[in-house]
Amino acid sequence: MIRTEDISQGRLDGLVTHAEKPRGGVVILPTITGVDAPMRERARILAEAGYSSMVWNPYPGETPPTEIKAAQARAGKLNDGALDVMSDCVSHLLDTLRLPRVAVLGFCLGGRYAVLLAAKDRRLAACVPYYPSIRVPMQPNQTLDAIALAAGIQCPVHLVHGTGDQVFLHPVFLKLRDVLEARKAATVAQVHPDAVHSFMRPDLQSVPANAAATRLSWPQVMGFLEMSLAQA
Repeated sequence: MIRTEDISQGRLDGLVTHAEKPRGGVVILPTITGVDAPMRERARILAEAGYSSMVWNPYPGETPPTEIKAAQARAGKLNDGALDVMSDCVSHLLDTLRLPRVAVLGFCLGGRYAVLLAAKDRRLAACVPYYPSIRVPMQPNQTLDAIALAAGIQCPVHLVHGTGDQVFLHPVFLKLRDVLEARKAATVAQVHPDAVHSFMRPDLQSVPANAAATRLSWPQVMGFLEMSLAQA
C-alpha cells in the first residue's frame, strides 16, 4: 500500500510518498507551484514502480501559489542557498528511510535546482532535469551558474527539452548538453520538437506537440531511473 506523509521538521519540509516495497528513492524538485497535484501524481507513479520519494516544499508554512503570475513572483524570492535544504531531503531518504540509492528529478524551477544539486551532492545516483529553468544571463536571485557547475556532476544525467521552450532556450540547452557530454558519466538528452516550457502541465495537453512530448518522455525517464537505481 502506498502511504503519504507531510514532513515539517526544522528546515526539512515536503511530501514523502512511501512505496510498499521500496527499491530506491527520488527527491522531486517541483515547478514554481510547489507541492501541487501534478507533483503528487508523479510521486504516486514512482511509488507504484517501487520508489519512495520526497517532494521538496519550496514554500514552507505558506499556501502554495496556484496562479502562474503569483507563482513566478514567489519563486523569484528563492535563492540558491536552498540547495542545503534539498541535500537534507537526500539525507532523509538515504539515512532516515535507509533507501539504497537516491536520484533527483526536477521540473522547471526544480529542473535547474536538480542540476545544481547533482553538482553539489555526490551521493546522488542519477539526475533528471525536465525543461530546467536555466536562463542566460541568470536571474537576479540566482548566484550559481548551472551550466558551468554541470561539468562537475558525477552521476548519469537524463535531460529533457522541448525546442519551443521559451525559458530554457534551445541555444542554452545546447550549451548545457555539450558540458554534460564532456563528462565521464553517461548523458541522455531528449529533444521534443515544438514542445514548450513545462509541457507536462495538464492545461497544456491540448497542444499536440506538448501531448506527444509528455507521452514519449516519461517512459524513457522511468527506464533511466530503473537502471540508475538498480542494485549493482
